[in-house]
Amino acid sequence: MIIYQNSIIELLDSDLKTEKIIRVLWISPNQEDIYVVDISDYKKMTFPFPLKYTELLTDLEDDRAQVVQVDPDLRLVSPDPAYLEKYKKDRDNNWNIIKDIVCQEPEIYISIYRGTLVEETKEKTGKSKKEIYKFLKKYWFYGKTINALLKNYFECGRSFKPRNYTKKPGPKSKDGNEWIVTEKDKEIFRKAIKKFHTKEKMDLTATHQHMCEEWYKSGFYREHGVMVPIVDFRNAPSLRQFTYWYKKEISPMQRYSNRRGKRKAEMDVRPIQGNPTARAIGIGHLYEIDSTPADIILVAEDRETIIGTPTLYIVKDVYSRMITGFHASLSPASRIELMVAMINAASEKVEFCRQYGIEIKEHDWPCKNLPVFLSGDRGELKSKWAENLVNLKVDVDNAPSYRGDLKPFVEQHFRIINKEIRELFYKAGAKPPKMIERGDEDPTGKAALTIYEFTQFMILQILTYNKSALPEEFLVTKEMFEEKVELSPKGIWEWGESKSALHEEQQDVLIYNLLPKEQSTVTRRGIKFSNMYYTSDLGLKYGWFVDEKIDQKKEIEIRYDPRNVSCIFIRMNNGKIEKCFLTEKYKEYDGLHLEDVKAIMQYKKDEIRNKESEEKQHKAVLHAYSKNLANEAIRKTKEATEFLSLAQRKKDRRDTKKSESRFVGSHNAFTAKKLLDTNNEKIETAEVITFPNKIENDATKIQKLFGAMNKERRSGRESLE
Repeated sequence: MIIYQNSIIELLDSDLKTEKIIRVLWISPNQEDIYVVDISDYKKMTFPFPLKYTELLTDLEDDRAQVVQVDPDLRLVSPDPAYLEKYKKDRDNNWNIIKDIVCQEPEIYISIYRGTLVEETKEKTGKSKKEIYKFLKKYWFYGKTINALLKNYFECGRSFKPRNYTKKPGPKSKDGNEWIVTEKDKEIFRKAIKKFHTKEKMDLTATHQHMCEEWYKSGFYREHGVMVPIVDFRNAPSLRQFTYWYKKEISPMQRYSNRRGKRKAEMDVRPIQGNPTARAIGIGHLYEIDSTPADIILVAEDRETIIGTPTLYIVKDVYSRMITGFHASLSPASRIELMVAMINAASEKVEFCRQYGIEIKEHDWPCKNLPVFLSGDRGELKSKWAENLVNLKVDVDNAPSYRGDLKPFVEQHFRIINKEIRELFYKAGAKPPKMIERGDEDPTGKAALTIYEFTQFMILQILTYNKSALPEEFLVTKEMFEEKVELSPKGIWEWGESKSALHEEQQDVLIYNLLPKEQSTVTRRGIKFSNMYYTSDLGLKYGWFVDEKIDQKKEIEIRYDPRNVSCIFIRMNNGKIEKCFLTEKYKEYDGLHLEDVKAIMQYKKDEIRNKESEEKQHKAVLHAYSKNLANEAIRKTKEATEFLSLAQRKKDRRDTKKSESRFVGSHNAFTAKKLLDTNNEKIETAEVITFPNKIENDATKIQKLFGAMNKERRSGRESLE
């Protein structure tokens, strides 16, 4: 270890506490003697004193002393230019007084020689010894630099230590309030802020008023049947004192939190010093996904019915800012809609865009992969379904509730989209950015776009954005600069795709893992799911429905898309995904939403229950009539056979049956005279027994809907036949 000139060394006592801090001023050529000065207290500057070089070095090696790396007086010896310019002239004048004697080392450090040098300087400059010694001490204390002779105003002003007042500071109060705030008052202030300002959301004036009523009252009086506190505001802290304490003790962020809540404070006023892209180390490392209601009102395909705002999902790559997928839906935000957006992000876009009449090349929108991490809300991604993403090698990184600032890039794109919607579709149902007030024009009447047309707009908007310039705050790396990368989301994506963290999954595997799952039973009729049955050619070939088992399992796990019940998915033991379709009996439900099928099933259940209750009354009529008919027949038969034996009654029964058959046939024949009514005789009609029946209600909407659908399907089949 070597000791250098101007080194600052901290000397420690036996308890390893600071004894003093010294600055090395001079080291002898043979490294035997050194001169140092104590710089512990700028108010008590002293003369230099000698030490042995080896002794100080030993203390450093034995940890009884340590080198201080930072000069405590750096703000004076290296001031800002404005301060230096202001006091430079005085500094130079002071330096001219001592510059001839400070260089005479080591004589200037030895008292007997220093006195002679100071005397000579006094006679030469006319300055007093006291003033010369003051300049020398400053010069040594601050490190033998000319700036040590600057005026030191950094230590001026009041100390930050709290004061104990014996009388109220400041001008005399006009209302006679001479209250002095104590520690007890400050504790009351804290309680009042917590009770009235934070919890009850009162402003500071109201908080001060209620605080005085609760903690500084002198008694009560009765008025209007209640006890009213007596408050003499001259014997309580003033509003000015309370406000001063609040602004001094409570940080700006805490003050904002008290007024708006901690969640708003975290979003609005917290320091923004991090790098939002730090979590993404490359293309495909982190996607953000979120949903929002788009600022536009849509109409149904018939153009007549206004159906409201669509839900828009956006999937965005953090590193490149590339929009990798989206989904526009008329359904509210849910895990199913999020699943569709994720499938879109991980699928090729050429065929998707063609479905909406837009032709693109694969390189126009080259996103067809899954990320390593997916950041979303604690809504759809909080469910157990999100665990399925792990099967696709995607880890979920949920943001806390109400913290959209932790998904800044997808939230930013929502603002961009809604701004463009308001600009481009202000005549076609775009909504204003704020709530409609009385007197404002209602955009509902202007609604014109369908969900199909809105999806077309979104495709072109995303294609345009992906080719547009990146924002100013985008951080360009040295590697991007050297390779002259195009600064657009698509340019960054193509540049980093070769070294990205993206991975691809087959469409069947993707769909199987993202769709919701359900337990189903294998029966002879097929695979039962939601009271419907499904079959497959593979199942018929291998006898699933004969054995009522698949891979030796009666109960199996299936995946389904609730938007269309036409088919379900099952995974075999070999990992293959098998599609199963509705059996012939349930083909009527082909293409329907699961909720529509459930509505039909519920309608069937309710109607059968109602008819069963009516059936009991119908059977009661039948039973009563049958009993009466039997009793009457028994009576007549007994009268007719009173004197006949059973053998007599069985005699000639074959001939009698034939004769009776011919008679009944002749009576009921179509050519019977009573039916032809040739003589224009009035035909007597039998009495009709009326069964009790409920008044039929009008057909429900769901009956009309599916009645029309079935009629359309049957007419289509007849035309094919």
